[in-house]
Amino acid sequence: MTEEEAKRIVDAISAERFQPFLDECGGDPLIALRLYYWDGEASRAFLSALRDFEVSMRNSFHSRLAGRYGRADWWDSPRVRLTTKGLQQVSGAKLALRQELGPNVAPGDMVAKLTLGFWVGLTGRGQNYEMQFWNPALRHAFRGYQGRRGALQQQLDHVRRFRNRIGHHERICHRHLRKDYETLLQLMEYVSPEKAQLHRQFSQIPEVLDRKPLVLTGAAPVRL
Repeated sequence: MTEEEAKRIVDAISAERFQPFLDECGGDPLIALRLYYWDGEASRAFLSALRDFEVSMRNSFHSRLAGRYGRADWWDSPRVRLTTKGLQQVSGAKLALRQELGPNVAPGDMVAKLTLGFWVGLTGRGQNYEMQFWNPALRHAFRGYQGRRGALQQQLDHVRRFRNRIGHHERICHRHLRKDYETLLQLMEYVSPEKAQLHRQFSQIPEVLDRKPLVLTGAAPVRL
């Protein structure tokens, strides 16, 4: 890659977005570009594990809450008292689905549409969620977990914020990604040990993390 080609790529990325990568690489634009593309590779690798965890957790939550309230659309049960934010999230999901699908919105559509923030929020403290949801139902979604609800909720929110960084194409190369990976695997272990085992065996994440120094020196190619 010539310097002129590199400059055009940086212009397409934008100087503001590229600056943190330059700062990490001592101002060398070619190394910073390698870091930028490795960052994208790492984000893509994490998406698979994040997807499996999110889908498993929300399905487990939904199953338990539907059983507790005796209806698949448990969020509309008169016995459920959501926080203001939770109500807004449910209303927003309903509106978006009606615009996409028309009036016949199934509970499964809602489960998929509600954000990870909504599901993580159910493990919080607002509106007496601990007594409404955690103690009777949601704690059973985390098999083998022996700690307190608050500590688990912090871990879940950590993963939620990490997922949102990736979803908004923000850089992750400055993070302790091996620790992020272990946190994610541990949470997945609670919710779906079988999926966690598959990721421990076959995930690309460890190999991608090991590639970083090789990519930065040019000893290994970037992957797009």
